[in-house]
Amino acid sequence: MVRESDLGAYLAPAPGITALVNRTASDPHFDVFDGCGQRLILAKCSRLPDDEDVALGRYGIDFHRALPSYNGASEVTCDWGEGPIMVNACNYARNLPQALRFREFTANLAFAAGTWQEYQAKRHVYQDFYHYLYHADAQMVLATPHSGEVRRAPDDFHPFPQSEIDAWVARVAVRCLRPTRTGRKRILVSLHSTDYFGVFLDVGDFGLPQNQLVSRAVAELQADFSTSLAALVPAYRDQIVRYTRSRLQWIEQRWGNFEPQHLASVSTAARSEVRNLVKILGDCLDSANGVTYQGLLRGLDTYWAGPGRPLITLNRIFSGRKTARLLHLADQLHGAGIDTAVQIECSRFLTRHAPDLAAALIIALLEKVAAP
Repeated sequence: MVRESDLGAYLAPAPGITALVNRTASDPHFDVFDGCGQRLILAKCSRLPDDEDVALGRYGIDFHRALPSYNGASEVTCDWGEGPIMVNACNYARNLPQALRFREFTANLAFAAGTWQEYQAKRHVYQDFYHYLYHADAQMVLATPHSGEVRRAPDDFHPFPQSEIDAWVARVAVRCLRPTRTGRKRILVSLHSTDYFGVFLDVGDFGLPQNQLVSRAVAELQADFSTSLAALVPAYRDQIVRYTRSRLQWIEQRWGNFEPQHLASVSTAARSEVRNLVKILGDCLDSANGVTYQGLLRGLDTYWAGPGRPLITLNRIFSGRKTARLLHLADQLHGAGIDTAVQIECSRFLTRHAPDLAAALIIALLEKVAAP
């Protein structure tokens, strides 16, 4: 029901989606569909700030980050050895592409803007996205904020730009649409995909107190879908080990050091990636010798030799809690009359090769979370 690029980016609806009403057929940044008592929002633009064509009105916007100030004060500064830089939209634009190495920019701001006019245009798109997100007469609002196409060429500052695509999530999202039952909680779902190691599905609770029961729901999913997921493990293991090895090899060749304090000085993005891998590998690593290239490679193989590795997790990769703070999510949900929200990170292997299973997992989770 959707058209996707060869890399899994959402491009446009396909004929099978005609049962839904497209609210924004002419917007180059996202599509909004209503149907089945639900709203579906699929991003089309790149999330990278210098992957755009301003003249054509195609902007680089990360919809899962905060609306920045143009050139004002900020709670965050960035220093890569030349003195502290205020993290705002104007400085983001002035320091591209180098700023892409540093999560002080990429993890906080929705976009870069070199002029006030450019800032205003991007702010309008960003605010439109959230208008559709929060103002929907629907029981469920499902959004894929990072499903858009990435056209940026690789360089030393961002050697893997296509990894920023939350690939194949659009095909999963449309499979999640089911006629809703009355009397259930209203829920907002932010759907992503990732190539982080070792997990098929990671649920983020956004730190919302009303999500205390999500832990039990995840445990039940683990049991209910264990057989279906186990059948995919051999192929997934081969793919994700090969992919992760290639990423580690690039870091080794580029910087030759995996210690977080060293990576912080050259690429906080790489530091974050290594930190997440170390967190997942856990006791598969020999921590006495620090974080090394060979130690990480051994850990990749050792991980799969251990019994009972969880394939569905809660808050293991991305909890969404920082994003919730950036977006003032709790207040926004309350104002919109939405009961709760969850973030779902699917393995790209799962979204690409088993989208029906991915959708079944998500539907089962939402049935439990949205129960009266």
